[in-house]
Amino acid sequence: MPRLAIAYWSGSGSISVAARLIAEGARAAGAEVDMIDVSGIDDAGWQALNDATGIVLGTPTYMGGPAAGFKAFMDASGSGIWVERRWLDKLAGGFTSGVNTGGDKLATLHALAIFAAQHGMVWIGQDVIGAPVIEGNRGLNVSGTFLGLAVNSDGEGGLTEGCESSAHHYGARMAAAVQRWG
Repeated sequence: MPRLAIAYWSGSGSISVAARLIAEGARAAGAEVDMIDVSGIDDAGWQALNDATGIVLGTPTYMGGPAAGFKAFMDASGSGIWVERRWLDKLAGGFTSGVNTGGDKLATLHALAIFAAQHGMVWIGQDVIGAPVIEGNRGLNVSGTFLGLAVNSDGEGGLTEGCESSAHHYGARMAAAVQRWG
């Protein structure tokens, strides 16, 4: 069975909510899921990432890029995992949150996609076209971001309207990708 690992760091809580919803969407679509909070990653967490068919990377956008807690995880992967190419050809995707609708979240997704590319991973972006282009998709992909999932924090640890269903959908998208190509 395809195995998806969700590696995330959450500041205010919105990334934890998004990670849980991505996991729910992936499980509903038939994938096994490991959730790994990288703020306390241990050997079992690193092993789960190594064993996964695909890895979804999640961090809030702080000051125009990945949060320092997630960046520490990225940097820690650079010695053994990167050099030994342990994540080579794994599928990868990413998600971020910010309080503002734009909020430079695309810069964070760029950083995550480049990180995945440096590991030799294959990136999976967002597939849903939101409203008003597709009226039936009202509330989905409200940011219009296709590089990955960009959700809006409500400023209190949750997500704004529509972002929950977008996160669930992205989890199903990642599950379908690991089933098809993993």
